[in-house]
Amino acid sequence: MARWISTIKVSLDSSQKSVSLDRDQPEVVELPQAVFLEFDNSSISGNRPSISVRIKPYTTEFDALRGKGKIKLHMLPLILSWVMTVHKLGVTTLNRAVVDLSRNLFAKGQAYMALNGVKSFSVLATSSIDPRKKMSEEQACLVRAHSDSENSAKLGSFGSISCNMTYTEGKLAGGESAGETGGEQSAPPSGRDGEAGDLIDYSDTGVLAQFHEDALKRAGCGLSQMKILIACGLAMSGAALELAVIPFILPSAEIELCILEHEKSWLVMISLLGLCLGSIGWGNLCDRLGRRRALASCLGVNIVFSLIAAFMPTYGTLMMARLCSAIGSGGIAPAAFAYAAEVAPRACRGRALSVLLLFLGLGLLYAALVAKAVVPTTGAETLIENKEHFSAWHRYLLLCTLPILAALISLIWTPESPRYLLEVGREVDAMSVYQGIHAGNKIRVCGKKQETNSGDADYRLSELELPGKRRPPALHHVRHSVKMFWQAFFQLFSTSYRKITLVVGGTLFIAIFIQFGIAGYVPVKVAQTQHELFEASKKKTSNVTYTNHSYNTTLQNVVYTNVTFDSCVFRDMFMCHVTFQNCTFYNVTFTTIKTSYVLFRGSRLYNSSIIDTDIITERDMDPWCQLNNTLVLGMKPGCLRRTDLTWTLDGVLWEQYVNAITMLSTWPIAVCPYRIRQLSIINGISLICLPGIFLASSEHWLYILETAYRFLMTLVYFGATVMLLESFPANLRCTAYGLILSTSYVGAICARVVYIALASPIFVGMITCALTVAACTLPRKVDSTEFNLL
Repeated sequence: MARWISTIKVSLDSSQKSVSLDRDQPEVVELPQAVFLEFDNSSISGNRPSISVRIKPYTTEFDALRGKGKIKLHMLPLILSWVMTVHKLGVTTLNRAVVDLSRNLFAKGQAYMALNGVKSFSVLATSSIDPRKKMSEEQACLVRAHSDSENSAKLGSFGSISCNMTYTEGKLAGGESAGETGGEQSAPPSGRDGEAGDLIDYSDTGVLAQFHEDALKRAGCGLSQMKILIACGLAMSGAALELAVIPFILPSAEIELCILEHEKSWLVMISLLGLCLGSIGWGNLCDRLGRRRALASCLGVNIVFSLIAAFMPTYGTLMMARLCSAIGSGGIAPAAFAYAAEVAPRACRGRALSVLLLFLGLGLLYAALVAKAVVPTTGAETLIENKEHFSAWHRYLLLCTLPILAALISLIWTPESPRYLLEVGREVDAMSVYQGIHAGNKIRVCGKKQETNSGDADYRLSELELPGKRRPPALHHVRHSVKMFWQAFFQLFSTSYRKITLVVGGTLFIAIFIQFGIAGYVPVKVAQTQHELFEASKKKTSNVTYTNHSYNTTLQNVVYTNVTFDSCVFRDMFMCHVTFQNCTFYNVTFTTIKTSYVLFRGSRLYNSSIIDTDIITERDMDPWCQLNNTLVLGMKPGCLRRTDLTWTLDGVLWEQYVNAITMLSTWPIAVCPYRIRQLSIINGISLICLPGIFLASSEHWLYILETAYRFLMTLVYFGATVMLLESFPANLRCTAYGLILSTSYVGAICARVVYIALASPIFVGMITCALTVAACTLPRKVDSTEFNLL
């Protein structure tokens, strides 16, 4: 049964007269401003403080038949029961419900519709609706869920409906409203106390997404979001340390673990491989388990294996621990970015996501500062410090787990993403999260108390009435989870998402490919330049005799040819890159000496002694050397490989400082809104930096140009991330991000192999420029030029 009070005004052509028709009214009277319906059964009203419901008039306007003018319908609906119900759906799950409201189904003003007994649905849409038969706009409101969940008691004050969110077919489609023919648009439902309800953002096509945006808008932005951002930011700082620590631990680990030359690059490769596996795995699980739970799991795996790696005594066990640690770290970025985006209102979402870039820079800065304080900065210091049972690089790895530990602890005070809870049908828990965000935001960051839109201290929202779900059997749940795991990847390449997946994935793949390629090329180029300078500064001494001479200072980069040492002493010193070519030693003593690349070629030793040194006859003396009555005593080291100790960490520290400052400087720029096409502009600007990278010979210029390119690629990375978060629905968001990051890490592995193997500025420059041009053109494949990022 349906009753209403209505006034119909027909505005005809200029030759006709204006008439008013009134129906279903005992007499012609002016419509009241509102009508209150009072229920005598408290079970109907639920937990509302009052059992009365306020209904306000609606107005709609449509064209009359045969172009005779316009008809304006002003009505006050009194809905006592549904006109049309859809029954026998008690065990059905609807991913999308479409109700046909064609012109022959209902009389004027009777287009009422309800879904009764539906288990769950995510999108409700109408089709073929005749605007002349509309009583009002379609309303989608969330009503209290019938659930046996233990969290049902958390609803509290949610029973009072302060505002119904209106979703017309036109708004959901992004076009004109249904029934809007150039006339007056009916107003949305108003809130309590006569205040109009705020319009929500209609850019998303999902009803739950619209409800989520409106709920966050009402909850505001403040301390609640700040706690989540701090947790996600600390997690991103820990993820940045996964690769940032390698240049600082590699020199010390190379000596202690006897890492061969070709094995050093695998320490980076194994981390990239772990990031690749972790991104694709945790990204999908993030959509299945939830943002907060997946993030906590990633951090737990990362910190456990990072601690294990700090105590590993061999190269193989260290590599395995680093692989598992990187697998955990790979899922941090998809979970953290999605988590931060889904708890921030649209008005401040850009600023919230840019905070994660700030924490990335802080993570790089933390790695450099701790390395400066803990790790030896020269080869000689490393060789001496390596005597310690628990050397500095082990302590450094332990200190680098502190951001991950802090992120895990901070997650204790954060809730699950409400958008994920809505997506999986946990509406009661989602309402509790919205209420908690609102309560936490009553005191803003600036210390001012937040005012709610309705003027009330309590936060009230409508709820969606969905029947309670029966928990499925465990085996069925496992089969369903495995099926959904694989189906999620196939959905990314469906017609709806194929273009954005390929465009964003290609752009991010090329950006990371070039960035990691340059990051591998620049250190090799710097090492070659330093080696050339080192060889040019080599001192040469020949045809000289030294008698009763004592050496107790560092001897480095010297070549002795046809030199005679008589009764000389080499004691308590460091010898690096010293070559004795065809030299003669009489009564010479070598004791307590640390060596690196000390070579004896065709030399002769008479009545001499080599005691407690790093000199190994099998390694450091060629077959033409002669030992006549010469004593060699000392512990044979476990590693027979030569270690180059001419390096210093000054260049690596300087590069890390600049990279951290670069990441921090992108933070204020990243908050500026820009379109997808501007990614092409950023890639185009990066072409200016590329020639300089491959033409520069100075170490500092190489680092500066690499930093400029890293600055631009960070903006591309942030833009592509935001594009992903805005383009994909909640159930595919992290899966898409994880898959694209995984393929990008594969590109990073290939880039290091290609750039280091070629090592030619011409070929590397040509490849880089060609890929950058491709990155410029890819974003232009997107049809919409108005796709604004946040």
